[in-house]
Amino acid sequence: MDKRFLAAFIDPAPFRLLGRSLYPWCLKYRVRLEAFQSPLIDGSRDITPADLILAVRLCAEEPIGKFGIADTWRVIRLERNPKEFQHLLGIFSSYILVGHWPKFWEQAKTKGGGGKGIPWALAIVTNLIANGIPEQRAWEMPECQAIWMNTAFGVRNGADVSVMSPEEEVFMADEEVRDFLAAASGASNPAKETDDGTIPRA
Repeated sequence: MDKRFLAAFIDPAPFRLLGRSLYPWCLKYRVRLEAFQSPLIDGSRDITPADLILAVRLCAEEPIGKFGIADTWRVIRLERNPKEFQHLLGIFSSYILVGHWPKFWEQAKTKGGGGKGIPWALAIVTNLIANGIPEQRAWEMPECQAIWMNTAFGVRNGADVSVMSPEEEVFMADEEVRDFLAAASGASNPAKETDDGTIPRA
């Protein structure tokens, strides 16, 4: 069985970052950070310590407003210590659990709202609700679980989506390595025939 699926449905352990307890990462938090145009989501600009602290506060379900003394001090400290800041960004990235998502043969088919202009997160939530998941649960379940459930519902309803198994992923990676080595071997042999059977000039 796909280990990504198994990992996704083990409820996340309590997560603490920057002195706060964070709730499991979910579609609700993704949309809220998109609303704040967070570079943690859209990559529109370099991420700052203030961006990270805003995200942590949001995922801890704290009211969003001006930073207090403690958070202002955290911003200053992280601006002066880029190495620690990058370390904390890595921790936040692991909190999102993207590695537990299913892998698809064609990623493009999992994006968007079916070409109708519906935001991706909303398309997933409405699909979950249409299949009997309560609205609050649809927004707040761990995002990796929502992606798996949405995919399963889509396949059940006839969507043209294929999940890549771990064995298929390993096979594809091996094939890519073999293709690369074959291409490199051909490039290193100037006497190798071209496609039309002639010997390339030096």
